[in-house]
Amino acid sequence: MKKIDAFIHTRRSHYVKEFTGETVPNEVVERMLANGQMAPSHKLTLPWRLKVFSGIEKDNLCKKMEQYYVEKTAAEKFDQKKLEKIRTYSNKISHIISIGMHLSHQIPEWEELAATAMAVQNMWLTLSDEEHAAGYWTTGNGTGSEMMKEATGLAEGDVQLGFFFLGMVTEKRWAALR
Repeated sequence: MKKIDAFIHTRRSHYVKEFTGETVPNEVVERMLANGQMAPSHKLTLPWRLKVFSGIEKDNLCKKMEQYYVEKTAAEKFDQKKLEKIRTYSNKISHIISIGMHLSHQIPEWEELAATAMAVQNMWLTLSDEEHAAGYWTTGNGTGSEMMKEATGLAEGDVQLGFFFLGMVTEKRWAALR
């Protein structure tokens, strides 16, 4: 099997509960972002807007996620266990990458969305080359809300597509359920 085939076949999501709290080396984050930038995009619109949060900025974003859940979740849907899970983010997650998309209006929106998803996939595949670094793309935690768009610094008209949680794991899962 070729190396790229192995990366594609073994790329897995790893949940925050699996993260050890250790910091992913900055070189890995930089490689992820550089590889994300190499995603194809029609007419070179490069629609992805990726912003990395670490340290105190990450902790502040985690507090915003908690605030969003507390303030915006209807009483009948409120789950204390979910709130407790959100409260673990600061200690478990190494980095959060906000995934945004800028619409150029030169091409159909779905093409910009596809290009942004390819950028994220390139970042994810980069993690396949790392023994303990892992990630998870969440579309929860207030994704798309004005609160989160403001907290992540997206420009007016940009679309927020979620957050990529990055962390270290003791052991990766490699088997596919397919």
